[in-house]
Amino acid sequence: MYIIVEDKIKESIENGDFDNLPGKGKKLNVRDELPGLSPELNQAYKILKNAGFVPEEGEKKSGKDLTGNDLMTYATGEDYKDNAKRDKQFEDLVQKRKLHRNKKFPFYRKKIFNKLS
Repeated sequence: MYIIVEDKIKESIENGDFDNLPGKGKKLNVRDELPGLSPELNQAYKILKNAGFVPEEGEKKSGKDLTGNDLMTYATGEDYKDNAKRDKQFEDLVQKRKLHRNKKFPFYRKKIFNKLS
């Protein structure tokens, strides 16, 4: 499948489909939207913001004030500040995917909970 995609890209380059793109030859803006935020959350924030999911009050928050729960709220429209609800959803996922049967999962479970909270 990757070969097909590569062939299509090469064909488009040869046809000049990428010659008149806006911003061609200009530097990309790769600065962090919110300094102080972990790279994972920063990337998630950028994606949600570019897709139009971050409300105006979310754009005013600093990196220190923004949490994963905020990003989940922006993405789904549901309030994820309720820890009991989030924990229940996580437990449902663990049961559904049968992660609890994996010998190494208890070690990672702690790391996942730390990231979620």
